[in-house]
Amino acid sequence: MKNLSLKLQLSLGAMALAVALLLAQFALQFQVMRTDIVQRIEKHEFRQLSELASHLDEKLQDSISMLAQVARNVPMASMGQLDNLEKFVQDEKALLTVFDDLYVFDAKGVLLVDWPVKPGRRTLDMSTRDYIQGVIKTGKPVISTPILGRATQQPIVVVAAPIKDANDQLVGIMGGVLNLYKPNLLGSIASRKNGETGYYYLVSQDRLRIAHPDPALIFKTVPPNSGNIPFENAMKGFEGTQEGYNTRGVKGLFTFKKLATTGWIVASVVPSAEAFAPVENLYRKMLGLSGLLLLVMVPLLWIFVARVVRPLDGLAQAMHQTAARMRDGQVVAPIAQVGGHEIQTVTHAFNEFVDARIHAEKDLARARDAAQAANASKSDFLANMSHEIRTPMNGILGMTELCLQTRLTAEQRSYLDMVSTSAHSLLAVINDILDFSKIEARKLSLDPHPFSLHSLIRQATRTLSLRASEKELELVCDLGSDVPDEVIGDPLRLQQVITNLLGNAIKFTAQGEILLCIKPMVTPPNRDGVWLQFTVKDTGIGIAPDKQALIFDVFTQADSSTVRRFGGTGLGLAISRSLVRMMGGDISVSSQLGHGSAFSFNVQLHTLVDASASAQSLAATWAGQTLLLVDDNASSRKVLSHQLQNLGLNTAAVDGAAQALHSPQLRQARCALIDVNMPDIDGFALAAQLRQLFSAAQMPIIMMGALSEQISQEQLDPQGIQGFLVKPIDVKEMVGVLNGLTQTMATSASVPAPAPVPSFKSQRILLVEDTPINQTLETILLQRMGYEVSIANNGIEAIEAFSTREFDLILMDIHMPEMGGVEAAEIIRTLEKNQQLKRTPIIAVTANALKGDKERYLAAGMDGYVSKPIAVDALRHEIRGLLREEFPRQLAA
Repeated sequence: MKNLSLKLQLSLGAMALAVALLLAQFALQFQVMRTDIVQRIEKHEFRQLSELASHLDEKLQDSISMLAQVARNVPMASMGQLDNLEKFVQDEKALLTVFDDLYVFDAKGVLLVDWPVKPGRRTLDMSTRDYIQGVIKTGKPVISTPILGRATQQPIVVVAAPIKDANDQLVGIMGGVLNLYKPNLLGSIASRKNGETGYYYLVSQDRLRIAHPDPALIFKTVPPNSGNIPFENAMKGFEGTQEGYNTRGVKGLFTFKKLATTGWIVASVVPSAEAFAPVENLYRKMLGLSGLLLLVMVPLLWIFVARVVRPLDGLAQAMHQTAARMRDGQVVAPIAQVGGHEIQTVTHAFNEFVDARIHAEKDLARARDAAQAANASKSDFLANMSHEIRTPMNGILGMTELCLQTRLTAEQRSYLDMVSTSAHSLLAVINDILDFSKIEARKLSLDPHPFSLHSLIRQATRTLSLRASEKELELVCDLGSDVPDEVIGDPLRLQQVITNLLGNAIKFTAQGEILLCIKPMVTPPNRDGVWLQFTVKDTGIGIAPDKQALIFDVFTQADSSTVRRFGGTGLGLAISRSLVRMMGGDISVSSQLGHGSAFSFNVQLHTLVDASASAQSLAATWAGQTLLLVDDNASSRKVLSHQLQNLGLNTAAVDGAAQALHSPQLRQARCALIDVNMPDIDGFALAAQLRQLFSAAQMPIIMMGALSEQISQEQLDPQGIQGFLVKPIDVKEMVGVLNGLTQTMATSASVPAPAPVPSFKSQRILLVEDTPINQTLETILLQRMGYEVSIANNGIEAIEAFSTREFDLILMDIHMPEMGGVEAAEIIRTLEKNQQLKRTPIIAVTANALKGDKERYLAAGMDGYVSKPIAVDALRHEIRGLLREEFPRQLAA
């Protein structure tokens, strides 16, 4: 309606109003006439039924009175003489004109005499009949319930009256069969018409149809809750007329009257279609007349409305012309205010709107230009700040770490430890601020590509295990067996979220444990890809319920004292929430103050279509074997037991040395996994006791502990220990160790002396860096890793060095004078292609961390990426990952 023209709306509105008034009038008249008809029919039908009921009551009462009078005149002497009694019954000619059969029973209900005589009936015991029982109980005349006569196949009743002696004692019972369909009773009530299609029927108190126009329904019981509401009301005592539906679904007016003698209900039915036919005919005629009037009114209304809206059409055309000139940037003039008062008001309002719009567009254009300039400045500032802040931080952190590895006094080492701690704290703040700035400026986007999820989890937990062990906290990782390994997503941002949540858990937990649980979502939002749920639970200080919604806001923590006690910017959770939402999920927290917290988030990843099953399987010799698991932490013990069971192993899990030594499954254990750090008796002491009981071939022992507790195999061999697993334990590493034990045990009996490993020349790395401090720092780091280092000050020198000497790897800075790292990498790749040289791995080293940087470096031909300040572990991991493929080829050579 709102999309129609005003002219059409006015016309339709007027017609709709007229139609509504006519329909309201018709409905009111129809209801009045209908009510009047119902009242008339009710008076007429109820009067007829009352007369019919009165007639039936009178006839039934006369029959009862006549039979009772004869019963009182039965000679007492004849009761014992059947011939005399039969003659007495035969002489009652008047009674035989009313009743079809006459009976005389003794006081107990045994039939003595019947007339007319029917063979085999006399001496029958009819004491169970309702009319016999009625006379015996009341001592008065009664009428039986209606039954269907065998001979006439018509409804009959038995009227019974008592025969009493002079002492008013019951000595017999006289009965008479009364045919209800006799003309003086019901007559032809069943076939009697009520109007054209109406009818009558009679129902007993037991809902039995005694008379009905449908012969198939005679002596059929009306079912309870039949749906015939008027009939159901009549059975409850209603007398009168109601409208409703019968059991066959016919709508009509139903009138009911109850017989006083028997309680039967006589009813009349007039179908509604017949009763209200005059009203329906009149209603149709009125509708036709109204339609004809509307057809005449439509053209007249259209002409009238057209004259009313003509000024509006002119104003609308002028508005369109003004709008067209504004779109073309032309100068517009106000529209002349002509016409009625309403039209002038609308014209004035439009002119004011146009004037305000012109001023707003000018202000908006100025604001847009200023915002674009500010956004460009902000992007440039972020890029410069990222580079300028991270570059000196690289020197500070690196040189501090190198200095800590030299000989120092206790006081000097304490000062340098505080410098290192402060520098790392400053770097964390810088990273949070830069990440948040990039998120706000929408410069941060995801970089989805294939990666190993299991390796990412292992790296994230191992990195933080040192911090957890420093606080004597147990860090447990529960990685579900149904969590895929090879997936597509942004591993850097996923690890950032996991690291932030685990770091917070360690920070705010003084004692206890931190549990990282990864499993597929039970009810994912959709079936696209794989949805994983990550949960980090701790036993820390907890968060008050009224603060849980605030911790995800920027620069906000649970309370101000948290900043003073634990530090932090209040940006970590805000950044994590933004990253999780970018990955299609959301993050939430459940916590109780003083009882720890549980942070959960879900992300959407995608599985590789052609990913091969890279999971390392356990050797067949381990199938069904029992492993002794000794760990005092319940969560760690539960997770490890579940992982071992998924590998097909049986687990004898105990929480201490004493329980291990007295375990009934000790003798069955094929191997022992023992935690290093346990109360009372530590892991190494338990291992020594087990080694006194079992040899290494009988029970290999593998120790478990934090990264800080790890010791070399050379130190483990003298203690009879076959391996060490770093906690949180990675399933792949555990499978590899167990399989290694299988091979060792299989060949331990006859192992030849190891052949001497050929010595290789140290691998050469070309370091391309323009900053002297960073040159010194990175050279020392690489040399301590065992590499030979050559230095180039810029891209040009790097190309010259590459052309004159062979290198195993190039560490390439990005921002350098004369020629940057990206351009140098492209030229090196071109030289390799043209000269058919072996590809040399190139790692980008940069302080940039903006959107698209890593993609640009990889597209230029680089193979890896390390950000400044350089983390020694990250650098070592990246170099070893790229050089790992070269080592097997050297062995083969």
